[in-house]
Amino acid sequence: MKPRNREINIFNLSMLDVISGAMAAFLIIMVVLIPYYRKESIDYQAIIASLQREVAEAQQQTQAAQAESEQQRRHAEELARQLAKTFLVLYVRWNTRDDVDLHLIDPSGAEFSFQRKRIPGRPGELSEDNVNGPGNEVWEIRDAPPGNYKVFVNLFAVKDRRKPVVVKGRLFHRDGSNPIPETRLTQKGRKEPVATISVDSNGNVSVH
Repeated sequence: MKPRNREINIFNLSMLDVISGAMAAFLIIMVVLIPYYRKESIDYQAIIASLQREVAEAQQQTQAAQAESEQQRRHAEELARQLAKTFLVLYVRWNTRDDVDLHLIDPSGAEFSFQRKRIPGRPGELSEDNVNGPGNEVWEIRDAPPGNYKVFVNLFAVKDRRKPVVVKGRLFHRDGSNPIPETRLTQKGRKEPVATISVDSNGNVSVH
């Protein structure tokens, strides 16, 4: 029997060494890089979660800002409605001991005086009435309808003949105030016209 050939080919050994070395190097590199791959995956998930939280917080802040803006808008509209109302405060005064009465006729023809300080179904009231001078009287209304308001004063009772009865006054309204023309009263029981207050459809006030 012919003996087996146990000669080892140097070329075959070199190729095996190269292949084995390459596989070992690849496995070592993979083992070294595996933790980094895992770390990068965890970091991406954390970044995504953080971004999602930031988006949710931004949405909540946006919704809160929108709600606050809507509330401020409604508040501004309410203030505008309040400012659009025309209030009137008519104030007259005199410096003698006499009894002077204020009379006001509103656009409907209703007459306010000490006899009818309030009139059912009509806005406004005579809120201040003095019978002993020196004194003052006040008529006021919170939301004056458009039209003409006629102002009169009456010397109801004479208590001091040493001085002339001089009535002065001022009208306060939404846009400021206007003086009421000075009026001298000489005759008891006679209503003297003082001024006409005009309110237009836009709430503008004039005195003439």
